[in-house]
Amino acid sequence: MSVASELGAFRDVARGLLARGVPPERVTFEDAPGPREGQGDAGGLEGASARVLPVLPGDFLGLAEKVVCHRAPERWALLYRVLWRMARGERRLLEREGDLDVQRLRRMERAVRRDVSNLVIRIRFRRGMSDGAERYVAWYRPEHRVVRLAAPFLVGRFPTLSWSLFTPDTSAHWDGVRLTFGAGLRWEDDPPGGMEPSSSPAARVERRTHSCGVPRTPVLLLGEVPGTWEEAGGVCFVGPAGRFLEAVLARAGLRRTDLRVSREARPGVDTTPLDWGEARSRRERLASEVAELRPLLLLALGSVAGQMLWGPGFRLDLCRGRLVQLSSEAVAMATFAPSEVLRPADPRVQAELRIHFEADLRSAADVLRRTLVARAESARAGNAFNVRE
Repeated sequence: MSVASELGAFRDVARGLLARGVPPERVTFEDAPGPREGQGDAGGLEGASARVLPVLPGDFLGLAEKVVCHRAPERWALLYRVLWRMARGERRLLEREGDLDVQRLRRMERAVRRDVSNLVIRIRFRRGMSDGAERYVAWYRPEHRVVRLAAPFLVGRFPTLSWSLFTPDTSAHWDGVRLTFGAGLRWEDDPPGGMEPSSSPAARVERRTHSCGVPRTPVLLLGEVPGTWEEAGGVCFVGPAGRFLEAVLARAGLRRTDLRVSREARPGVDTTPLDWGEARSRRERLASEVAELRPLLLLALGSVAGQMLWGPGFRLDLCRGRLVQLSSEAVAMATFAPSEVLRPADPRVQAELRIHFEADLRSAADVLRRTLVARAESARAGNAFNVRE
């Protein structure tokens, strides 16, 4: 049974199979080569009476919407097996956390949710021109087929921009009024809209880490970074907290070109403490990113960002402003999130927080400058030694 990676396609196929009483062990599923065209009935619904078709439970549909985007080939058989069991009397099957089928579906759902979050956070649009009009274009390679899930979030984040997002599977396009989807684009194909191959996220990381002679990323921001997106190679901050953060960074002497936003950053307020499992998972992903970018300074904004660096036992009130040498040769510091500084209604409390926040960033900037000076002097000494030889 061939199924397109869309909830509607699976729903039609599953309803047809259930209406005909086909058990899971008699069905072999495979991915359709492309999106369905709205023709035909893969599940054999023709001639079936509408009254015999089961109504798919709402909680199952919400789960299936995420799972169909997963790349695991067995997702179709797993979804149909769970649906078959629910249609045969196990109506509350999804509430059984110990059921192996349900556990596997929940893991797929979490993986897709995480991939959607990563896409929304990591995507970097570059400004270009299309038919004489300004348009922002990005290329990204998600782990799963999540463009249709992530696109509405991007519309909400950039409602006034005309943009196109290309992935190997699907493309999404927003013109300020309508959201549409099209064919995917492999990076080896011609880049869209005059986009240079260097704007590929993977290509940028590869160039940055290809050799020790290439400069390292000076500052990696993680935690609560308000409304970030990339324009002409720089990082922009939006909203009151974003403008405040940008102003303080500038006064500390940190330029936009010095900054890079971590893939583990979260736009908006992020104050929910991490449990041990989530902290370990995010620390592992952060360690991989640090190995790729080799930053000189990691700046953690807020207590959750501090937990990503030092674990769930991290306390911002005890560790704020301390410079810690990491094993990766980078220096890390945790300080307040910008929204925490602006939140107090008492002007005296807010002024005190501002003073501490600016002092922390100045201290971090001073350490970064000393590190850069030391690296420059070491490089000059090495060059002079080579010349004498």
